[in-house]
Amino acid sequence: MNKIRGKIGSFHLPAIVVILAILLGFCVVQKIYFKILFHNKISPQVIEEIFENNFKKAIQFGDSHISLGGNIILKNVKIAPTTDFNDNYNLISCKEAIIDLNYFKAFTGTIAIKGIIFNDASITIVKNYGKSYQDTFKSIFAGIIHGNSFTIDNFYLEATGDLQYNESFTTDKLRINVHDLSVYIHLKDKKLSYDIKGSVAPLDSTLDSGKLHISGTINYNNMMNYKSSHHAIYAKKIDMHIANYFLREYSDLPVVVRGYFYTDCTIDHDSKYKFDGTIEFDNCTVLYIKNTPHYEIISKDNISVDARVEFTHDLSDIVVSSFSFDDKEISFDFTLKYFKDTLLQFYISTNNIDLEDCDYIQFVPGVSYQGLLNLQAKCDFDIAHNNMQYFKIICDARDVSLSRRINNITYSYINDTKLHIEGDVKKIVVDFFTKHKDSDILLYSTINIDRWLPFSSVTDINITSKKLYTQLLSDVIVTGLSSLYAGAMKDMGMGYNEIFFRDKPLGVFLINNIIKIKINVARLIFDTNAYLKNLNIDIVSNKGAISTPSFRCEGYSGIFSFSVNAFCNCDYPTMSVNAAVSNFDYGKFLIDSGKKNATGVLNATLSYSVSGYRLSHLLQNGNGLLQVTIANTIFDKTLLQKKIGEIAKNCNVSFPDGIWRCNRLDITVNHTADRWIVQNIFIDTDMVQIGGYGNYTLDKGLQLPCSATLFIKEGAALKSSQRINFTVLGNLDNPVILTTAPCNKKSISIFDVN
Repeated sequence: MNKIRGKIGSFHLPAIVVILAILLGFCVVQKIYFKILFHNKISPQVIEEIFENNFKKAIQFGDSHISLGGNIILKNVKIAPTTDFNDNYNLISCKEAIIDLNYFKAFTGTIAIKGIIFNDASITIVKNYGKSYQDTFKSIFAGIIHGNSFTIDNFYLEATGDLQYNESFTTDKLRINVHDLSVYIHLKDKKLSYDIKGSVAPLDSTLDSGKLHISGTINYNNMMNYKSSHHAIYAKKIDMHIANYFLREYSDLPVVVRGYFYTDCTIDHDSKYKFDGTIEFDNCTVLYIKNTPHYEIISKDNISVDARVEFTHDLSDIVVSSFSFDDKEISFDFTLKYFKDTLLQFYISTNNIDLEDCDYIQFVPGVSYQGLLNLQAKCDFDIAHNNMQYFKIICDARDVSLSRRINNITYSYINDTKLHIEGDVKKIVVDFFTKHKDSDILLYSTINIDRWLPFSSVTDINITSKKLYTQLLSDVIVTGLSSLYAGAMKDMGMGYNEIFFRDKPLGVFLINNIIKIKINVARLIFDTNAYLKNLNIDIVSNKGAISTPSFRCEGYSGIFSFSVNAFCNCDYPTMSVNAAVSNFDYGKFLIDSGKKNATGVLNATLSYSVSGYRLSHLLQNGNGLLQVTIANTIFDKTLLQKKIGEIAKNCNVSFPDGIWRCNRLDITVNHTADRWIVQNIFIDTDMVQIGGYGNYTLDKGLQLPCSATLFIKEGAALKSSQRINFTVLGNLDNPVILTTAPCNKKSISIFDVN
């Protein structure tokens, strides 16, 4: 065998040498031929014209020559993003660029470009403020046109090196650096195929670099207009700090995010958007930055999401085939099908969540939770035929408590709370109980459903309490009214709204439903031993007609009344509220509140009416009147006495300390549109007489000019009197007293708020 191999080798060796010599000679001759043929065609002027005519890009380079294979080699290349270099940056800079020519056409002297290869390149992409991502991407390729040099139906770009992405925002500038970059882009048959790999540098220098691999296709028409696309995205350990730039620019959320981002997914778009894959967050931290000091809403959470979703641009069709969320403590599965005017199906199921283990979530700093929570719900609604084919919900919350620790003191908000919701197609039952300090509230509601779209039902709500402290009730009312009027102020700046009340979601709900509310409070406690008893209120909303069939309250010989009347089944609803108390034993109430000696009788009336269909109408059409009269009472170490004493000291006036016997106290406040007019403040005591008037507006606050006449007595005889003028100014939560000359111009806080 060795002899045979030797004979064959010795026989073919001269032939191989001859063939190699011929090939080498051909390459040398070919290079000389191409060099002579393209001598005048690869001059800087010709290359510049090629790039400007075919790419709409300006180019500069140091040297050019023809390779053995008939390709054009450019050295020290710079390519501008447009047809000139006035943008202060280069789209591409590289040491060497290879213009891949069509080999056979090159023999005829024709420059037919198949593709361009950039070696050791530095690529810079800039998205200017106000420019969309699609426009930024299109501006890179929009210059490619049909021409004699090449056709975009079969053209490619390759690049290796580094990439810098700059995004100019109004207050900041995002820079993303990608190292070890590999880019391949191919245009053929009206399809752009791409493959991009690289190492993404973190914005936070304490983090590791991430890996990114994006590939896919973008389909377009002859005018390079987008039609559809497919993208595969793999990301590992991407710095989430990048997202903060987009949050600041495109949302009002006052948050900052930190941690690592992972994904392995595909995104498709044709007639619908489609997402299929996983998203993970490692050491995810969400920092709330609106208030100082900042605090972490979510702290170092590891989250995994696996989802398959598709939807149309206008969200008229949404299909969530699967959505699974898991961060070890909280997990839930969710599916959804929604076709506008046709179908709604969804399913959600959570694990049995132990709230005590969820301390890494802090919507309010310092708040801790205890208790168990779970939810299961399933719905199958035929929208087209208004038929709920299947519905089931079960929600359980047990032994829930919320507390907050501030300066080593623990404040309990709610405890022993339970919530059970169970329902089907025809009926939903809600059972809720909670305690706040010594207050308890039990709510039991049954919703008997007649129709699901629009929702129509007969709902019974029973609210009972053995003990309810007015401090809790007043906090809820004040917070609710503040939010209501804040919303009304915001609504006033939103312009004209042609959607009348009966067409609004709340209007539709009230018009189509009957709601019966029964409230029973055994003891409404004010302070110490002061309380009202057997408070009973019935409120009925019968398809938009709201009334109070009955009201009863007992305590301190008072005669109480309360009523609500509203008509909402119209474009411009009206509502009125009236409340009154007469012959109220104010002295006994004060004694039960902790005063040693007290007398007095209180009478008060409140009326309020409003019409309209927007929140802003509260400030435009609201009218109200409050009148309070207290006769034959006493003031003993009250806030009023304390503040009059501070005013007297500030004015160097003798202050009548001790008990004041009040003959009469009158206060009348009128509410008209956005003004609260204090028509009268009159307090007549044996030691001081106080009077005032003024108004309050949301924008200017309180403006109440007042006066106080202080009596100096010898025994029962009046010796002299001194008058002090002052003004009450500021907001309701922190009003202040300002005295006029000759007093010192010192601001006195009414509620001693720092």
